[in-house]
Amino acid sequence: MSQLGFPVDEALEKLDEIDIGHINEQGFSKERYPLSLVKTYHHFCHRFGKKIYKKTEKEIGNIGRDVFQQIPEPVEGVDLVLNNLKERYFLILATLGDPEIQHRKINHSGLKDYFQAIYVLNYKTADEYLQILVKHNLNREKTWIIGNSIRSDLNPGLQLGLNCILIPAVTWVFEEEKPISEHYLKLNSLVEVLKHL
Repeated sequence: MSQLGFPVDEALEKLDEIDIGHINEQGFSKERYPLSLVKTYHHFCHRFGKKIYKKTEKEIGNIGRDVFQQIPEPVEGVDLVLNNLKERYFLILATLGDPEIQHRKINHSGLKDYFQAIYVLNYKTADEYLQILVKHNLNREKTWIIGNSIRSDLNPGLQLGLNCILIPAVTWVFEEEKPISEHYLKLNSLVEVLKHL
C-alpha cells in the first residue's frame, strides 16, 4: 500500500473493517483474506482516483495466500505442559479457521497426539463449545478452557460457567473484546498452567 502511495495506517484500518465484514459473511475460509486485501486495494484506488491493475491485484492476492503457508512457531513449553496434562486430563483442541489449513498446521506442529479430540470450529462460540461438552459428557465444573483470545476462548467459556485461563497474546481487531466477568485466571505463559492444574 505504501508503494502505491496509499496511507498505511488507514489501509490497515480499512483492511480490518473489510476483513471482519467478510468473516461475518464467509467465516474463516482461506479465500477470505486474499479477497479482503484485494478489496482494500480497490477501495484506495477508487478513493485516490488510481487505475486498478490486474497484475497488482494478483500480487496482492498472493500476499494473502502466502499467509496460510506460514508454519506457526510453537509456544514455549508446549510439549512440557501437554505431556503433563495428558497424563491427568482428557485434552481437546478447539481451533478456529479454514479446516484444511488448520489440520495441516496441527499435523505439522507435532502436537496432534496430545489430544483425544480435535475440532476446527466456525467461530468458537458458547454454542459450539456446548456441543463439545455434550458430545464428550464433560462436567462444566471440572472443565477448563485455556486460550489466548478473550472473544474466542475466554468469553464463550465464561458464558458456559467453565473454568478459564487466559494467556494474552498479540492479536487483531476481530478478537478484541472485554471479559464478561472476572472469574478467570490470567497467566503470563503456558508453563504457568502447571502451577494451577
